[in-house]
Amino acid sequence: MKKFLLIILAIMTISTVIGGKYHWNQKVSAVQGKLNETEEKSKVSSEEELKSIENQKVERAREKDRLLKLDKVNFLPKELQPAFRRAIEESRPVHLMITGSSSTSQKDGAWPKLLERQLVDTYGDSLIQVTIKEIDGKTSQQVVKENLYNDMVKTKPDILLLEPFLLYDNGEIRMSERLKNISKIIKSFKKANPDLIILIQPANPIYGATYYPNEEKDLERYAKQNDYIYVDHWKAWPNHNKKEIEEFLTEKNVPNEKGNKTWAAYLKKYFVRGGGKE
Repeated sequence: MKKFLLIILAIMTISTVIGGKYHWNQKVSAVQGKLNETEEKSKVSSEEELKSIENQKVERAREKDRLLKLDKVNFLPKELQPAFRRAIEESRPVHLMITGSSSTSQKDGAWPKLLERQLVDTYGDSLIQVTIKEIDGKTSQQVVKENLYNDMVKTKPDILLLEPFLLYDNGEIRMSERLKNISKIIKSFKKANPDLIILIQPANPIYGATYYPNEEKDLERYAKQNDYIYVDHWKAWPNHNKKEIEEFLTEKNVPNEKGNKTWAAYLKKYFVRGGGKE
């Protein structure tokens, strides 16, 4: 009987120990689970905080960049500023399209390339993008008839700097027809982008011309009557009645190095006002 009681007592002791250990293990597991859950939540919370901090840094950088760009806009003529502000709010560069005859050459050293470098240097390629398209050996009539500007229209520029074949048309097409051709070209660009800003400029002056200077004045009147911006770079050149102007032109009456620098310098003063790099 005594042995039986001892066996029962041993079984009860072992059961108590096993039960206690199991209960303890359950408590430990529960506590460990809570700790793991707390650590996981803390980890997630830390990752979210870090992500939030990074996002705030990115937003601050973007806002700083936006404000710097808006500050640069103050260097521009007032009539161009709305296009730049609109582009900044849309986080894209302004697209300036420069096109015209052989006077508007795509070659390095020509005034369009000189102007492009100056504009990118002043405003940065994230604020302005320049496309140059020379249409050589064509009258305005041919340009319209052959739709040579269609690919340019598809790019939907924000600003169009147009040199409308005035010199190449000289002696070939009546001025009234030329102005109609200009209107057709501009109408196509405007249809693609109603907010397009139009800048019109003549080709370079030439020595001893009789009718060409009068045609330049007709072009200026046309621009003003249609509320286009007229860029009168002739003011920077020597008088077209003086032989000195030949020092600025090639034998084909297009700008040479000196003429291109003169033209580009005038446009630089138009596009960069009150600041920027010299």
